[in-house]
Amino acid sequence: MLEYNCMKRVLFTLILFLLSVISVQATVVNADLEQVLDIGLRENYDLKMKRMELKAFEKDIKIANRLQNPEIQSNVVIGNVALGNCSQAGVSLPIEVLKRGIRKKVAQEEYSIKETELKQAEHNFKLQVMQAYFDILYAKSVCKIQEERLKLFKSLVKITTDKPKYPAYEIDNLKADIQYAQQQIEVNRAKANLLAKQFELNKILNIGKDDVMYDTKEPSLLGHWAFLDIKIPEYNELEKIALEYSYIVKISEKNISKSENEVIMAKRQRVPDVSIAGGYAWQAYKNTTNNYGGAFVGFGMDLPILYNFTPEIQKAQIYLERSKVGKLAYENQLKYELKKDYNTFKYSAQNMEYSKKILEDSEKIVKLSTDGYISGKNSYTDLVINENGHQEVLTQYLTAMSRHFYSYLELMQDIGHEILIEEDLL
Repeated sequence: MLEYNCMKRVLFTLILFLLSVISVQATVVNADLEQVLDIGLRENYDLKMKRMELKAFEKDIKIANRLQNPEIQSNVVIGNVALGNCSQAGVSLPIEVLKRGIRKKVAQEEYSIKETELKQAEHNFKLQVMQAYFDILYAKSVCKIQEERLKLFKSLVKITTDKPKYPAYEIDNLKADIQYAQQQIEVNRAKANLLAKQFELNKILNIGKDDVMYDTKEPSLLGHWAFLDIKIPEYNELEKIALEYSYIVKISEKNISKSENEVIMAKRQRVPDVSIAGGYAWQAYKNTTNNYGGAFVGFGMDLPILYNFTPEIQKAQIYLERSKVGKLAYENQLKYELKKDYNTFKYSAQNMEYSKKILEDSEKIVKLSTDGYISGKNSYTDLVINENGHQEVLTQYLTAMSRHFYSYLELMQDIGHEILIEEDLL
C-alpha cells in the first residue's frame, strides 16, 4: 500500500510540474480543426521553404529563355604587315537556332511539376494535422475514461468503508484501496500521453511560436462526431476520382510531357547555331596621310559533324519511356491500395455500429452490478470483473473509432487530393 502511494505521489508531482511549465512558457490556444489547418498551411516552415523553392524554379523559366550576349571582336595589325592587311574592330552576336523556345518549355514543365509537388505536400500536411488533432481527442477521451474510473474506485473505497461489517469486509476494503491507487497511476499515464500528443501536433505545425501551444477545441471523442457519419462514393467512382485528381498522377503526366520536350530539345542540338558579326575595318599605308577604311560583315555556323548528339537523344528517349512506365506502374498499384483501404473503411464503419451497441449494453451492466453490490446481491469481485470488462469495451470502442478515422485518412492519402476532405469533420 505504501509503495503504491509513493509511486502515485511521484507521478502526480511530475504531471503537475509539466503542466506548470506549459502554463508558464506557452499560452494554450484551443482551436477547431479548420482553424488549426489554416494556421499550419500559412505558417508551417517546411511549406514556406517549398514555396521559396517554387519561386526559384520560376526564375529558371527566365534563365532558359535568355539570349546570348554579344562579343566584342578586334584584329589589329601593326607594323609592315598592316600595309597589305586590314585591321578590324566590331561585334559578333551568337544566335541559337530552334533551341531557346523548347528550353523554355522544359523549364515551364519543371515549374509546373514543382507547383504540383507543393500542392501534394500541402495535402499530406493536412492529413498529418488531422491525424494529430484526432490523436489528441483520443488521448483526452482516454483521460476522461480513466478519471471516471478513478471516481468509481474512490466511491468503492467509501462503499467498502461505510458498508456494515461482514466477513470479507477488510479484504474488500484493502482491494478497493489498492485499485484506487493503481487507477491514480493510470490517470497520470493518460495525462502524460495527452501532453505528448499535444506536443506532437505543435511539432507538426512547426510555426516557430514557442509561446503558443495549440490544442483541440473539443473536450473528447465521447459524443457524436460528424466524422463517424462520413460518406464516400462507391469504389468505381472513388477510383475514377483518384485517377483524375491525384497529385502523383498529375506529376506523372507532367513528367511525361517534360520528357517529350526534352527529346525534342536533344534533337535540336543538331541544328547548327549561327553568329553574325559586323564592324569597322581599315588599312594603313606607309608615308601617306590616307587611311583606307570601311565596314565589314561576318557570318559563322556550327557544323555538328564530328559529334551529332546521338547519346543525348537516346538518353532523353529512355527517360521518356521510363516516365510512361512509371505512370502505369503507379496507377496499377494505386488501384490495389484503393481496394484494400476502401474495404477497410467499409468494415470499420460497420464495426463502429457494433461497438456503439456493445458500449450501451456494457454501461447498463456496470450500473446494475454497482447497484447489486450496494444492495448486497453481488460480491465485490463480481463488481470489479464487470467494471474491468466495461473498461475493455470502452477501449475497444475508442480503437474502433480510431480505426474508422484512420481508414478514412488512408483513403485520402491514396486519392492524393483533398477533394473528398470535409473541413467540418470534428
